[in-house]
Amino acid sequence: MGLRGAPALATAATIFMGQVEGPIFIRGYLASLSRSELFLLLTVGMSCVSGSTVVAYATILKGAIPNAAAHVLTASLISAPAGVMLARILAPRDPAAEAPSARDPGAAKVYESSIDALMKGTHDGLQIVLAVASTLVVFVSLIAMVDGLLGLLPGVGGAPLSVERGLGVVFSPLAWLMGVPWREAPTAGSLLGSKLVLTEFTAFINLSHLTAAQFSDRSRVIMTYALCGFANIASVGINVAGYAILIPERRGEVMGMIWKAMMGGFLATCMTASVVGVLPGGLFSR
Repeated sequence: MGLRGAPALATAATIFMGQVEGPIFIRGYLASLSRSELFLLLTVGMSCVSGSTVVAYATILKGAIPNAAAHVLTASLISAPAGVMLARILAPRDPAAEAPSARDPGAAKVYESSIDALMKGTHDGLQIVLAVASTLVVFVSLIAMVDGLLGLLPGVGGAPLSVERGLGVVFSPLAWLMGVPWREAPTAGSLLGSKLVLTEFTAFINLSHLTAAQFSDRSRVIMTYALCGFANIASVGINVAGYAILIPERRGEVMGMIWKAMMGGFLATCMTASVVGVLPGGLFSR
């Protein structure tokens, strides 16, 4: 797909390691990446999930769809090239910026000793873990606060207003375009809203609780692919915090691209789900 060695390695690692952990593989090269390449890493990180979460999602969906682990793993694998394609469209490649420079990226990878490498790696890893955990708590709490304020307003349709319900209405046409029947589109749109404003964990849990009368097997599989990505508001904070540790000198640049990268990752998983949606319906029967 025309990638240079460093971003190609980080893209491959992101599929299994995660949105911030993958770029650690090329930390010494991050500062020298072009703007397009940096945006590509952000978008791919939002398009995929990590190996550890694949196990968690498969466990959540075990009773909801057959071969849940295979679907989740496949979704993460095929969403990566979708993320690369969308990133190249949203932030086109600049060949001049990717030309070899005089900067020696190897200088950032030199440690005084093996113990020095171990200690610095431990320190950086701990900072990233704390940043990820605290960011998740903060952003989920903010959404809960907004939902609490909306709950003070009169309910609609016998239920209180919420960010999730509002986005469910907005995303219903998108769910229909991915192949979900229109009568199930509001429920699918609500799942997409949960994934975007909360996390895919919440969306997968909600998906697993839907009955056969509410959601068909085909729609469950389509939505499994649509939800399988880190593109959500909490991941915006996670990426800003993580990259601020890895490349503090480019923090402002990351903040300027991160929202666009989130939408690119969100659309990448929707594209993956759309491919699944055009497959013959008999493939989804139990």
